[in-house]
Amino acid sequence: MSKQQPTATPWFETANPIPRSRKTVTVIGAGISGCTVAAALKKRGFDVTVVDRHNHAGAEASGNPEGIVYPKLSPRDDLLPRVNLAAIQFASDYYQPFWDSGLGRQCGVLVVPENDKARSDFKLISQRYADQTEMVETIAHDHLEELSGVPLQAESALYFPKLGWLPPQLVCEQLLKLNDIPLIQADIQGLEYAQDQANWQLRDAKQLVIETETVIIASAFDCKQFSQTAYLPLRKIRGQITQLPCTVESSKMKMVICGECYITPAENSLHGCGATYNKDLFTTELRDIDHQTNLAQIAATDAGLAAVLGQPSNESLTGRANFRCTTSDYLPIAGPVPNRAAMLEDYAALRRDAKMPMTSLGAYLPNLYVNCGMGSRGLSYAPLTAELLAAEIASETPVLSKELCQAMHPARFLIRDLKRNRI
Repeated sequence: MSKQQPTATPWFETANPIPRSRKTVTVIGAGISGCTVAAALKKRGFDVTVVDRHNHAGAEASGNPEGIVYPKLSPRDDLLPRVNLAAIQFASDYYQPFWDSGLGRQCGVLVVPENDKARSDFKLISQRYADQTEMVETIAHDHLEELSGVPLQAESALYFPKLGWLPPQLVCEQLLKLNDIPLIQADIQGLEYAQDQANWQLRDAKQLVIETETVIIASAFDCKQFSQTAYLPLRKIRGQITQLPCTVESSKMKMVICGECYITPAENSLHGCGATYNKDLFTTELRDIDHQTNLAQIAATDAGLAAVLGQPSNESLTGRANFRCTTSDYLPIAGPVPNRAAMLEDYAALRRDAKMPMTSLGAYLPNLYVNCGMGSRGLSYAPLTAELLAAEIASETPVLSKELCQAMHPARFLIRDLKRNRI
């Protein structure tokens, strides 16, 4: 290839792009991150297959009955809130056809402040987005009950009229069905690149499952089981949701309310709320203590909300537990998988001087990508990261700035750790 001019972040540019001739793509993982990227590539003319160890989509973290398109804004111009803002703006349009078809509800999301710092931040957010009331507006206490349907005690709240909730598993199923994307049941244990055939071989414990030109690993924390992505700083965090019966008063709730945790308006006479944040606990068995934690967080969110929900008995509570996949910087991971050994060698000088100007372009494994680390915001992040990946694979201009793409790039951890002399 012709020589490129060095940039401030040359690792972001690919030194060894591999041409695609067959346009076959296999996505490992049929959760929301896998199904959204599969659909985005199918719409661009790629021949896409999804592989999952379960025989249906959305069987693990995406299997909760309700998922929130959750807003997290900040008065500061940091990377995390900027990515969050881009994600919810993109997601609200992306999910419109699903809401229009009757999946979930675009009922709006109301965020009440959790503490004094949040109250202060909300005032600054209100000023910052004063001219974007179609996305977010501040609702004073006097209008909260009229808007939400329940007598909230908060002095004010942020209202996001274009957001709401969805059943993630049904969304995953619809994405595959509407785009005619096959799902193969297989527990992929390893990936090998066949240089002579210029394709990837995906194997389970016994045999070759599929050969494909391009692979996207979208299997949440299980990304770490593959040697190519084992370096990623991912953490597996258990979350338990609680479903509780509605009361006469709580049945009037019109929208999702968020604070210490979230609660959805009643659906089939049940509210959904949660989720817990259990570190170093790896069971999907439901625990009474976690139901009580969720109820306590709802009570802490707003006293008025707690009053209308009453005190449901333990016997009336149901729920579900599964695992989030979080990253060390709370941003998702979306992009090409680095050739770790080559990158560490090419950028070794950063260990001695973190500000050393570098000219080597990034070394990446051929046609291998990763899409994971969504934390508790999979519904919010996945449409955007899917679009970014599909655009990159299809050689299109990304929908985000280079700076925000870099903030989610899989190589960012290698560069940071080199600069901090940690590897």
